[in-house]
This record gives sequence, C-alpha cells and structure tokens, in this order.
Amino acid sequence: MEIQFWIDNAGSLFHQIFMIIMGSLMAIAAVFGTTYNVVNILVYYILMPSSWIYLISKKTSIWINILSIIAIIAFALLPDLRKNCDYFFKKSVDFLNWSATVFNSNYIDMSVYICVVAVAIVYLILILLTLPKSVVKKIRIVMSIVFVLYMIVIYPNFKDILLWGIKKMNVKY
Repeated sequence: MEIQFWIDNAGSLFHQIFMIIMGSLMAIAAVFGTTYNVVNILVYYILMPSSWIYLISKKTSIWINILSIIAIIAFALLPDLRKNCDYFFKKSVDFLNWSATVFNSNYIDMSVYICVVAVAIVYLILILLTLPKSVVKKIRIVMSIVFVLYMIVIYPNFKDILLWGIKKMNVKY
C-alpha cells in the first residue's frame, strides 16, 4: 500500500494499531537482518504460543516448556526458513482476507481483531488464571496507564506523528 493510504487513514484506531504492530515487526526484522515475514511468523506462530505454554505450565507441569523450547529450536533450524515463512505468511494473509469477506470487513480490521484483540483476550485469560494477584494488579495498572496515555497523547496526534516520521526519513509521498 502507498504511504498516502496510511496518511489518509491515520485517524482510524485500527489502522493505528496495525501500523504500530507492522512497524514494530519491521524494526525487529531490520535489527536481526531478516524479513518481516520471518519475524511475523516467528512471533505469531512460535513465540506467542510458547508464552501461552509457559503461562499454562505455571499451573501444570514445567516439562511442557521443553516442548516449547524444542519447537523454537526446530523452527530456527528449518531449511529454507525464509521460504517456509513466506509460505505461512501468505496463508495467513489468505485467511485474513477470507475472514474479511465472511465478516464484510477488510484485511486491516481482521488483522487487528484476530492478531491483536483475540491474542490480547488469550493473554488476559491466561494472566488472570496463572499469575499471582499482586502481579496481575501491577499488569492491570501499567496497561491502564499505557492505554490512557495512548488515547490522550498519541491517538489524536497520530497523523502528525506519522507525517513527522515520514519527513525525518526523507520519504516522498
């Protein structure tokens, strides 16, 4: 998509969330010298499920973490890692596009619903069920502060921040 598309839709909360997640994954890919697709698949297919396994193992057996570690190592050692990640990323995009047609929506909104909202709900449930109440309280306070600050400072100024970043990077649009 063209930069103008992102600028034109910078007032949409879902577009903002999508851009923040996408930008974060792209930055991680740049730091590690890999592609966006590899980081995306690693985060959504390996690291997040592994963290869920870790949280579940706090109430079950610690040995379940061994399976998670083996999965991470096996993923990292796959031949043609980029090719496999490109394949799984394409299948993920196909699924999000398909679900967008089913729910009369679009790719960006479905990405946020499935990859952010649904994931956040899973984390919320697992955190509430597995972590001590004192830790849950601290997480709740920090998340509330982040949410309020975002809605007061960033949300209404997102387009200006985006334009400033584009200008700093000398990107023509």
